[in-house]
Amino acid sequence: MINIEQFRQNIEDWMINVVSIPNPLTGNFPPCPYAKAAWLNNRVSLRWFHGSELPELLMEQRKRWNDDFEMVIFGCDPQNLDAQTLEKYITEANYVLPEYDLVALASHPDKQYVGDDPNNVNNVIITHPKYVLASVQSFSQLQEASDELFRLGYFQYWSEEKLAEMKAERAYQKLSYSQRKNSRRIIPTYH
Repeated sequence: MINIEQFRQNIEDWMINVVSIPNPLTGNFPPCPYAKAAWLNNRVSLRWFHGSELPELLMEQRKRWNDDFEMVIFGCDPQNLDAQTLEKYITEANYVLPEYDLVALASHPDKQYVGDDPNNVNNVIITHPKYVLASVQSFSQLQEASDELFRLGYFQYWSEEKLAEMKAERAYQKLSYSQRKNSRRIIPTYH
């Protein structure tokens, strides 16, 4: 049985002491520059799930999304949801969520993140080591934050391939549902 308070504490520790710490491999930027402020300003909602209900929880955000939060994070024990199924769920959600200005991202502790994967930021792995995490964020807010980071030089430390993939993913998210469905493109879903 999960201890929800321990889950919350582990996520807080990870957001403040892992993904928010400047790193020389990322040009002394934190891998996730806005995570700490979002957490400290109570703009992150946490929810625990057991595995198979994740698609419903993600789709629920179409109706429940609240701009008081920057992201909703869903956590799960990795024994209850394998990395391949997680990727399938996130890919399917991202066919629909962009119509509502939302995007789903995910990471799995059992998946190896190498090369230009979004969870590998210049060889700084930003996945949580204990939990499966899926998040929903406002796509336009994510884009605005990315634009600001671009102006600040954050992406100058990314490879050309990784930067091109991020731009392609963002362009893909801007397509309508029918355009995305017809493109048959599998978008990166891990963050």
